[in-house]
Amino acid sequence: MSDGQIAGTAVASPLPAPDRVPAGTRQAVPVRIGLLILMLFLLLRPVTVAYHHIGSVSLLDIFGVAVSYLIILGLFLNCNRLRIDFTSLAILFFVFYCGVSFAWGSNYRDAVRMVLPFLPFFLTRAVVLRQKSVTLLLQSATWGYVLPVTGSLVVIGLGISTTMVTGSMVERQAGLASGVHTQGHLMLFFSFIFALYCLLAPDKRKFKRFMFVLLLATLFCIFKTYTRTVILGGAIFWFGHLFFWKRKLFFLLLAVALAASVFLLQDIRNLVTQEHAVSNQGGINRKITLNTASSGRIGIWQHNLRLYADLPLTTQLLGVGLGRELDRIPGTADQQWIGSHNDYLSLLITTGVLGLLFYLMIYGTVFATLVFRPLERRLRVFGLALLAAVMVMNFVSNSYIVRFQMAQLFWFLIGLLYALAAQQRPPLKTGTRGVA
Repeated sequence: MSDGQIAGTAVASPLPAPDRVPAGTRQAVPVRIGLLILMLFLLLRPVTVAYHHIGSVSLLDIFGVAVSYLIILGLFLNCNRLRIDFTSLAILFFVFYCGVSFAWGSNYRDAVRMVLPFLPFFLTRAVVLRQKSVTLLLQSATWGYVLPVTGSLVVIGLGISTTMVTGSMVERQAGLASGVHTQGHLMLFFSFIFALYCLLAPDKRKFKRFMFVLLLATLFCIFKTYTRTVILGGAIFWFGHLFFWKRKLFFLLLAVALAASVFLLQDIRNLVTQEHAVSNQGGINRKITLNTASSGRIGIWQHNLRLYADLPLTTQLLGVGLGRELDRIPGTADQQWIGSHNDYLSLLITTGVLGLLFYLMIYGTVFATLVFRPLERRLRVFGLALLAAVMVMNFVSNSYIVRFQMAQLFWFLIGLLYALAAQQRPPLKTGTRGVA
C-alpha cells in the first residue's frame, strides 16, 4: 500500500480477518473486562500525573498500586490468552532477578516499582483482538489528556503555574504537574498516541482534528517546560517517524523547527550551553564545557562510575540493591552516590552488570520483534522511532525506566504493537485479501 493510499479516506484494517474477532460477534466477558481495565488505566493515568496529590495523599502512588491490582485481575481472567515469546521470557527473567535481589539489599517498594510497569504489556497483548479495541484504547488515552492539558494551559496563562528558574535563567513552567520533567514527559507521550492513532484510524477525521488541537497544546506545554531531554526525544521520534513514513511532512517539520530555532535562538543557546550557570558560579572567565552544558551530568556519571569501580566484584555484578542508589557506600566515611540522571547507570548501580544486561536484553527482543515479525511498514517505523526516542531519553535523564508512570504507558504501547503484529500473520488461503 502506498503512502498516498494511507493518507486517503480509508485503508484496510490492520487486523486481518483470520486472526481477529468478527465485528458482528461479542467478545468474551474476560476480554471485555480486560479492555475496561485498560481503558480506565489510560483515562486516569494522565490525570493522576497532573493532579498528583490531594493534601498529603499521593494519587500517583495510590493509583499506580490500585491499577496494577486491576491489571493482575485482568491477566488472571485472560490467562489462557497470554502469549509467551522471547520478550515475555526476558521480562519474566528480569522480574525474577529483581525478586531474588532482596537477598542482597533491594528495597521492596523500589523493586515493585521496577517490575509493575510491565503488566500493561501482557494484558494489552491478551485482550486486543480487533480494530475497534485499538481505537477505543487510544481514544480513552486521548480523553485522559483533556483535563491535564487544558488545566495546564489555564494555570500557565494565569501565571500561577509551578515555575522554576535554573542555571539557564530561562523560566520553566510545570503546569499542573509536580515538576517540569514530569510535565514534559507526560505531554510528549501524547505525540506517540496521536501518531499511532493516525496510522490505525485514518478515517476518523473529526476525532483526529480534535487530537491535533490537543497535540498543539501539548507541544506548547513542552515548550514552556524547556526540558531538553523531552525535546531531544520528541525530535528523534518525529523526525525518524516522518522521514520513513511521510517525507513531505518531514521536510515541513524540519522547516518549522529551523524557523523556530532562529526565533528562539537566545533561549536555545542558554539551555544548551548553560552559560548563565557558568557565569554565576565563577565569573565570565570560566569556560563552557560539556559538563556544564549537561547540567553537571558528565561529572555525576564520572563520580558514580568511580564509586562503582571501587565496589567488590560480586557487588559490581549484582548491584547494591534497588532503592539504594542514594545511600552511603558501606565502609566509607563520606562516599555517597549522587542521583545519576541516567536510567542505565541507575540500573548498573542498583542491579549490577547482570541486571543492566537483562533489561537491555528486553529492549533487544523488542527491537528484533519490530524488525523481523510480520508488521506493516508504517507500524514498524513507528515502533522503531518510539524505541529509539525512549532509549536515548533513558540515557540522558531519568525517563522510561525509573519514572513508574511513564514506564507503564510505554509498555502499554509496546504491548499494542505486539498485539497488532500477532494479528498480521500471513492469512490462510481463504481468498481474503490482506493488508498490502
